[in-house]
Amino acid sequence: MKKTTHKQFLIFKKECERWIKVFGLYGFRFYFTHENYGDGDEDTQAYCIMPDQHQDRTFTLGLPKKLNGKTSTSEIKENAFHEVMESFLYRIKNIARCRYVQREEIDDEIHNIIMTLEKVVYRKGNEPS
Repeated sequence: MKKTTHKQFLIFKKECERWIKVFGLYGFRFYFTHENYGDGDEDTQAYCIMPDQHQDRTFTLGLPKKLNGKTSTSEIKENAFHEVMESFLYRIKNIARCRYVQREEIDDEIHNIIMTLEKVVYRKGNEPS
């Protein structure tokens, strides 16, 4: 196992904040931690602790102090992106886990995701010259 440094944690946090801004996740609350997840023996590269309730959008994004995987800057940044996307898509995950789901709930959340991607991906790549 490799240890992650405080400097790597700051890179992780800064990269998370960058993607939070890019995707406009301002209605979400984020906390960051540099602690092992669970018992610390898991093969976790980074983690997102998310709420069980649809209404609460509070997340803890973490970089473990010990990693089984690689710890290059590019991999730390990719892990940060991955965890922010977990946050971004958490509601659709919770809806899918519900025993009784209204079709409108699924459609509403899919359209929320699409509208965000339109703003972030489509419009930025197709702005008039």
